[in-house]
Amino acid sequence: MINDFIDYIYPRNIKCILCKNPISKNNSYSLCKDCFNKLKFIKKGCSKCGKPLTDFYKKDICLNCETKEYTFTRALSCVEYYDNIHKLIYSFKYGLKTYLSYNIAEIMNDKLKYENIDFDYIIPVPLHKKRLKKRGYNQALLIAKQISKIRKKEVLDIVVRNENTPFLSQLSREERLKKMKNVFTLTQNNNKIYKKNLLIVDDIFTTGATVNEISRNLIKLEPSKIYAISFATGKNIY
Repeated sequence: MINDFIDYIYPRNIKCILCKNPISKNNSYSLCKDCFNKLKFIKKGCSKCGKPLTDFYKKDICLNCETKEYTFTRALSCVEYYDNIHKLIYSFKYGLKTYLSYNIAEIMNDKLKYENIDFDYIIPVPLHKKRLKKRGYNQALLIAKQISKIRKKEVLDIVVRNENTPFLSQLSREERLKKMKNVFTLTQNNNKIYKKNLLIVDDIFTTGATVNEISRNLIKLEPSKIYAISFATGKNIY
């Protein structure tokens, strides 16, 4: 009922979600042709962190990941982070445009199919309760629920953020890892994820510190594989 009400207020595929120009109802991801062509879809990403690799780069893993160890199996991102994507995500997270979770989930789902990623359960990156109260919703959970509807996979909201960490955009990977240490715990010993493939969902992947720390908790329950998908990522900043 709530989703029907949101669709009534914000009907999909009438205006481009980036430039707001009128579009056909059949346009992919509610994007006009020009905005769609401007999106930097990541077709060739690092096989570990998912950050974009240049066409002339011969290896399937970036130089940074060759010397790094992660607790997750593989991370994927859909598009490169640039000004228009920043505006879209900002509107989604802080501008109450929760209906964008549908379009973002569509793009993520196509990326998962493109990469042949098989998963059993979806786990959203949690917000701290103070930030959740201030914002009113967890954008990662909204995306996860949309992917759940598309793929008919259950969302397990079993990770708790115990510390309201500051924004980490200016920190290095090592500094982020230190800040994220012991930030997350699990709400329960969920036996259903034993030997199952998990998919962690978030909006942005920067250094992987958040996903890595969540995975460090999840591996205690012995899943088979832990994948992570985000909507956007930038170039390596390590």
